[in-house]
Amino acid sequence: MIYLEETFNIVPASPEGLDIFVRFVQEKLMPIGQKLGLNLITAWFSNVDLFSQVTHITEFDDLEALKVFRIKSSEEKAWGEYLAGLEELAPERHSRLLEPLESVPPKALHKAIKRSQRKPLDVYSLAVLEVAPGKMQDFISSLKDAAKGFPIIASWRPVTGSPNEVIDLWKGSITQQSYKPADDFMKEFFRQVRDLAPKERLRTVYALPYSQLR
Repeated sequence: MIYLEETFNIVPASPEGLDIFVRFVQEKLMPIGQKLGLNLITAWFSNVDLFSQVTHITEFDDLEALKVFRIKSSEEKAWGEYLAGLEELAPERHSRLLEPLESVPPKALHKAIKRSQRKPLDVYSLAVLEVAPGKMQDFISSLKDAAKGFPIIASWRPVTGSPNEVIDLWKGSITQQSYKPADDFMKEFFRQVRDLAPKERLRTVYALPYSQLR
């Protein structure tokens, strides 16, 4: 599998701007996406980097499937109308390709999607880690063990540009709401994590209505 991550900086960056963007996607992207077989697996917004910033993650079988989709979409008038609308609503946006880490295979994400269809969770967490040079294989092994006991449903890394970055998707909000001393388990857990990945950013994201992962 390969994943296309697209991030949109909405203008205006406001709750109303987000509402307009959501309606636009539902009216423009979803119909043509369904026709073209676009597998938009998750869509969320967050207020960490920028207010009401939206992210879409689309799944493809491989790079060839992505290439075929781009050719097919370029031939569709409705796709062109969607792209034209994006220029107005999100003039600043960027995209990159992600690949899954074998520690958390795509089937874990697919299972989470099916569960969320029955019982939406709405809130998820992204742990964005910078793995220490030379420690990626150790990190992958450690992540495989961690995924057995923690609700990690996906793990990706950029195909190019940031070879040591890993993005883990967790169920629910895992941020602390207030200070409390760490217990022995968390102390030891984070000692191991920090040895492998010294830097980490944590953000809470909120599923959008048209997201498969809800």
